[in-house]
Amino acid sequence: MKKFDNLYSKLDQLEKLNKQKYKEQLKFDEHVNEMINSVCLNKKIFLFYYENYQKALEHSRHGNIMTAENLVSRAGKYIDKSLLSEDEKKLYDLICVPIDAYLHYRKGDFSAAFTGTKKTMELDSYFEKKFPIVFFHKIQQIHNLARISFRSMEVDRALIILKDIFRLLIDKTQITFEDVVYDPIYLEYNSDDLRKSMIFDILTDVITTAEKHKENEKIIILDFCDEIITHSSFNKLETQAIL
Repeated sequence: MKKFDNLYSKLDQLEKLNKQKYKEQLKFDEHVNEMINSVCLNKKIFLFYYENYQKALEHSRHGNIMTAENLVSRAGKYIDKSLLSEDEKKLYDLICVPIDAYLHYRKGDFSAAFTGTKKTMELDSYFEKKFPIVFFHKIQQIHNLARISFRSMEVDRALIILKDIFRLLIDKTQITFEDVVYDPIYLEYNSDDLRKSMIFDILTDVITTAEKHKENEKIIILDFCDEIITHSSFNKLETQAIL
């Protein structure tokens, strides 16, 4: 589609400049042990729980929903939440709630997926003060809300959410989703490479999503992406390698 030649050309340029993409989940994973060591008294049980949930996530990504749910059930048998401190309970939920939300998403229960993702954002808000890297996990969650909206055929809602994400990441502007605040100060506490790379990854994901929609919706989504790449602040990033 010639109308979007410039969009795809710029995306190709960014991809060449950024051969190693930002891996949202991997970056968060690298800090989970740090969080468990800081927050939890019984680290062994928490690690067992976390590892089972990670296996559940991998199976659900491959469509093995029943296996994933069995792993989740197995993990839950080993933690008595009544014995946990308040911080331990919140970390427990931060491990399980986003993966439960993803399972709902894979099963087509978009309302439950949306609710679980929103709860994860609130948990991220709690932990980002002590572990600033969690802010990127929190951005991942609002991106997931846009993905859920796309899947439930609410394109306008998805684009409103994405517009806020790019305002945060490109202009470093504070945004709020319902009562969840995204303070750009946490961008300053982390590597700027992560911010730039996340812009690229989300933009790529949105364009890939557009290709899966009907022609009229595809044009609406690509028009949105075209507006993002012609933004003056985005153009300052265009020639900078992200990683």
